[in-house]
This record gives sequence, C-alpha cells and structure tokens, in this order.
Amino acid sequence: IVDTEATERHGDQNPLYIELNTRLVKLLNPSSDILDRLSATAVLSALVDIDSLEDKQRFRITQQTKSLLAGSDMTISNEAVGIYQKLIQKRWTPVLSSVDTEVNRCLEWLGSERNEVRRMTALRVIEVLCSSSSSLVSLYSYVSKIFASLSNPLRDQRSEVRVAAARTLGACLGQVPMSDRNARNPWLNFLFEEQKRNYQMNSVEGFHGALLISQELLQHGGMYMQSHFAQACDMALKLKDHRDPAVHRAAIALLPVLARYSPQEFTRAGSGGSESMLGRACNYLITLSRASDRDRATAFLALGSIAQYCSTEFRSFLEPTTRAIRDALIQRAKMRIPPAEADETVAAVLQTIATLATAMGPALTRYMRDILDLMFTAGLSQALCDSLLVLEREVGQLQPAIQGRLLDMVSIILVGVPFRPTQQSLDDLEQRMGAMSMHYAAGANGHRANAGAATNGNGAGAGGGRDTYTVPAGDSTSLVVRAASSIPVTVDTLVL
Repeated sequence: IVDTEATERHGDQNPLYIELNTRLVKLLNPSSDILDRLSATAVLSALVDIDSLEDKQRFRITQQTKSLLAGSDMTISNEAVGIYQKLIQKRWTPVLSSVDTEVNRCLEWLGSERNEVRRMTALRVIEVLCSSSSSLVSLYSYVSKIFASLSNPLRDQRSEVRVAAARTLGACLGQVPMSDRNARNPWLNFLFEEQKRNYQMNSVEGFHGALLISQELLQHGGMYMQSHFAQACDMALKLKDHRDPAVHRAAIALLPVLARYSPQEFTRAGSGGSESMLGRACNYLITLSRASDRDRATAFLALGSIAQYCSTEFRSFLEPTTRAIRDALIQRAKMRIPPAEADETVAAVLQTIATLATAMGPALTRYMRDILDLMFTAGLSQALCDSLLVLEREVGQLQPAIQGRLLDMVSIILVGVPFRPTQQSLDDLEQRMGAMSMHYAAGANGHRANAGAATNGNGAGAGGGRDTYTVPAGDSTSLVVRAASSIPVTVDTLVL
C-alpha cells in the first residue's frame, strides 16, 4: 500500500507517509512502553523495504533507527540492529555518511558504558559494519581501536557477551589485508598475545575467551596460525572436558575448525607414533555422543564436519560413527517421543548423515542399511527431507529404498495404508466387491491391531474406518509404518 502511494504521490505531502510518521513519533516517545517500541520497529522495517523513498524520508528513518539502538531493552535493540543492517545494505546516503559517528559511539559504549544492552548493541553494530563495509566504506583506520576495545568483552562474566565479542572480532579481521604481512602481523600478534593472557588467567572467562580468539584466528587469520597450530590443538584437548558448559562446547567447536585449517597436520601421527589429533578427536566425540544427552547433538555435528575436511583418513571412524548414529535413533524410538515434536539431537543426526554422505559418497552405502528405516521414526520433517535429498544425490544406490519408504510414509499419513501403485484391473475388482485390497495389509506385514474395539458391518473399527496396524517387535522394515501412523495431516505435511 505504501509503495503504491509513493508511486502516485511523491514527496513529504504524501498523506500515508504523514500518517505513518505521526504514528512512529508517538510509538517512539520515551514514555511509550516496550510493545509500542516493538511496533515501531515493525513499521520502520517495512518502510526501509520501499525503494521510492526520498532523501528526507530516508534521513528521518535513519535517525529513528539510531534512537532505537540507544535503548535499554535487548529485544528492541536486536530488531533495531536488523533494521540498521538493511540500511547499510541498501547504501542509504544518510547511513553511509554517518558511519564514523556510529563507530565512535559504539567504541564509547564498549569503553565506559555500564548498560549491558548498549554494550551488546555496540558489538553487534560493529559486526554489521565490518561485515557489510568491504565494498561500501572502510573501517581499516578503526581496526586497532576495535581490537583494543574487545579485550574486556572477550573475558566478560557473561558468556553471551564473550560470544558476541568473538563474532565482532572475526568480522573485524575481514578488514585486515591478509596478503600484506607487514600490515597484518602486528594486529595478529596482538590478538595472539590476548589469547595467551586469557588462557593464563586460569578462569572460566579466560579459558572461554582464549578458545574463541583461537577459533577466529584460525578462520580469518590466513596462514598466521600455522606456527601455532599445535598449541591450539593442545588447548582444545585440555579444555574439552571442562566443567563449564561454555568452555566445554567451545573446545568441541574448535576441533572441526582445526581439521579444516590444516587437514595434513590434523591427521598426522604425533612424535613416537602417538595417536593423531584426528584419532583423539574422533574417539572422544564418538564416546561423547553415547555418554552425554546434553552434548550429543554437538558431538555429531563436529564428527560430520571433521569427516568433511578429512574424508580419506576418516574412513576408519565411519563404522563407529554410524553405529553411534544408529544407537541414538534407536534410543529415541524406544522413548516413544511423538514424531511431530522437534528434537535437537535428531536434527543434528540427520544433518550429520547428510554431511557424511557428501564427504564419503558411495562408501556410506553399507552402513545405511540399518539407519535408513530408523531415520523415518523421527517423523516427516524438513530436516528429514533435506537429509534424504543429499543421500539420494551422493549415494545413488539408496535412491529406490529412499523413494519407497518416503512414498509409504506419505501414503500412511494421508490414507492410513502404505503406498501401492495403481493397478487398474485390481482396482476395478475391488470396486465391484466393495473391499480393500490385501496388498495394503501385506505392505504393513499384514498385522492388524486388535484393540478390542467393536467393528461395524463393513469391518471398520472405532477409528472411523481407518485400518490400524501393529508392528511386530524386532521388525525394522515396518518402522516407517509406526512413525507415520501418529503424524497428523496438516498443511505442512502436505507441502513436504
């Protein structure tokens, strides 16, 4: 509506713009409540998407967005940062001309501001500017100030602040010219010294900050970490069993980053024939995926990433990894969790299977015979469809089995019986006899549920005419039937 009005009536005299701006002024009043200010962010976000705005209107929207950035509510601040990012991407002149002012304001908040929301906002705004400014504006002159201002947030008492500071550090490293050794080394040396100082603090905050800095240096520091690779490996191995969840998970997350940075060093055996970093990491992650419900998803995702970067050497760990995946799916099936319920572990397992398929290709075929049916016990979901799509593409031998099981699941959800291709002569016979073909029952192994419910004259049970089948214990081929039988028919189901 706004875009149409703007096309027909240009300028500030557009009555719709006047009305929206009047409402925005009221919603952004300092005395307005949080819901009003959230409403203002929705209106601002919609206005930013309009390409026909004039300079005065863009300037007004930019100023209103900046006022929201200086707020004290994290929800509103997050929305405001999202709007500010859209303004940067659209290259609005009022935004690009005020980048210096905004960076200085953020640095001031990081240095002296006690308002935690403003500190988090400053980190996110700098991250947005560094990530978006490569082709717009250069923050090269601010790199040293930004690095110095991140020292305290990287060892902050709150883990979310440390993580946000690490993301900002990674984005800022993108401003450093890695091809120029004389320009990059002073800053990278500074960050590496920060990492060592944090580690030597011997505290949760210090350990977590050190792991985060190492991860960003490995991902964005070019070849600088090559000479420090062994130290980063030792730190990850020492802290992987730390009692603090943030430190523990950061150490696990560092393992696939190390594998990606230098696969040769990661897979090379240690001195004296000791186990390689690959062996130590994979054995630990496989054990963790079996022992800890809390870290199972993280462990599986890390294993999949390592397989992607070290595919040849990972073959010896493929069997124990797939066995752990199978056991995790079996455990979930035994818990009788409704298939429609979201499950972080199952989503991670399905993603890991897709990653393994991409990394290992047809070598995965022999290990998928038991896993394929178990994948369907989690129910029909986008994660399952995405995983099956990758499996079908990378492991072509599984295509018939995948298509058959998927057709069965969809058919059971929609009509209550496994899929059967159309057979005209049989269908005509069934229609004349008024009966359902036993082909359906054979597809479900012919086991009808006997729940003691009375049947009507047509043989339909209490389920409204829908046949119900029981799955014999130990019959893995009918796991699809079991999973699909409890999935409600919804619009999302039909779309999938």
